[in-house]
Amino acid sequence: QPSGPPRLSPGRPALPAPPAGSRGRLAPHVAAMSDGSDGPESLGVAHINQHGKDFFGGVLSCSWMENKGRILRSTRNYQPGEVILVESPLHIVQEQDKSAAFKKLQKLCKDFEDDFDYEPLWYWCAVQSLTPDQLKGAKAEGCTGATPDVQRNLLLLHHEEVREASSAAKILARELAPRADPIIIERLIQIWVLNCFEYSDNPQGYSTYFFSSFMSHSCYPNAVWHYTGADHVLRSRREISIGDEVCISYLPESTLLQSAPARRMELHETKQFWCDCERCVSGVDDLSRGLWCPKCSKGRVFAKTPEAGPAKDASLLASQLIGVECEACGEKVSKADAGKLAVSEKKLHDIVEKIVEKNLSVDLATIKQHEAFIDKHFAQHVLADLAWEQFCSHYAAKHKVSDHSRLLQRRVEFHKEAYPGLSGAHAWALEALGDCLKSSSSSNGSAAEDERHKVASNKSAPTKKRVWQVAAKEETTTAKACYDQALQILRLMFGDDHEYVLDVEAKIV
Repeated sequence: QPSGPPRLSPGRPALPAPPAGSRGRLAPHVAAMSDGSDGPESLGVAHINQHGKDFFGGVLSCSWMENKGRILRSTRNYQPGEVILVESPLHIVQEQDKSAAFKKLQKLCKDFEDDFDYEPLWYWCAVQSLTPDQLKGAKAEGCTGATPDVQRNLLLLHHEEVREASSAAKILARELAPRADPIIIERLIQIWVLNCFEYSDNPQGYSTYFFSSFMSHSCYPNAVWHYTGADHVLRSRREISIGDEVCISYLPESTLLQSAPARRMELHETKQFWCDCERCVSGVDDLSRGLWCPKCSKGRVFAKTPEAGPAKDASLLASQLIGVECEACGEKVSKADAGKLAVSEKKLHDIVEKIVEKNLSVDLATIKQHEAFIDKHFAQHVLADLAWEQFCSHYAAKHKVSDHSRLLQRRVEFHKEAYPGLSGAHAWALEALGDCLKSSSSSNGSAAEDERHKVASNKSAPTKKRVWQVAAKEETTTAKACYDQALQILRLMFGDDHEYVLDVEAKIV
């Protein structure tokens, strides 16, 4: 059940959770603007393009493709970091604990628990998207609704064809808004579930954006959204040429580092499609599933991405490793060896799951054993990164600074290698490494000061240069280099004035 977008990473606020867009699919660069058409009139492509011209100068053009639905293409060239457009919300809905209508809706969700699959806020969003005429005679006060123009644009957003209203929509019409058509309510429910963005935490609220909702997803997006106040700012995160389809990620930055099976299943469960973008298309190297070659133990072997179409679950299958070639020795992985590699993946998955889901406290000796297991089998793997994330927390709690910084360095390297473009997760890993080194430098500086006082009070003590002082200086320099690298990424993705950038700049000063 959708319950709001996931957070990006520990300690970082969530970016807007992207909508389901047109059909949620991206083909690598679309060659010609003329390939698409307006499609069926009910899709509103002409209306969408007029909106784009009126509000954004026509920088993006909407068209319809039979195999994808509505998409947006660029009408000009962009370099990474350039602002493409800024869009205000189409509609905002928040929880209203003092509203009699919202209280009644919450009670309906409890009284008819088997009929209401989502949290109350999702249904409240639909009710608050009804027009004043549809809300006349409402059985509780507090429904403010939306203008007919806003509802018209909402109904143009992506949702599956509705032939029959759900029992929840019928109950809402009967018990709350008797003049509203249950089919319209059902459509609005789907539209909010598939197209909303996180707007506020307290009170919890969601927002929808019109033009941005027609952008397709890619696990290698060429654009990224961020907030400026309530507005969405769309920036290029890769070079974009005239005619290219402009795509964002519907996944959090950290999830873009996941394996292809995990990403595809997440998108299927939350946005109801199977991704076949250039990182998910069947048969390419999955750079988040690299293991050491079972023959030479020196070269990496990367699993292949899953077959196209539906998958049973997000399992990392042995079949995706059969026949892959080692980068070093050139040997191909046999069926038997693929099975062994898959067993290692399952073992590491279970290790991570136990620590995360059961909040398991792990002693340092056990962590060292887990690290040795990872080093033996995993060359460039997201499960290793997830394990290191947990181990870092334990090392930090035990004040094991050298171990903490060592694993942060490994995480930084994985993020750099597993994702080919600008990555917020990579930037935040660099920032975390900078924080660790800066903290270590401060501790070493205090130790050096204590040592200096000892020398001053002991005339017979040696006067050689203190190693502590050298280490502290080197760590400070390395920390600044990490912050600088993080800033290069964050400025391009979010702009100079974004809080992510300002937070890192403050640490350098």
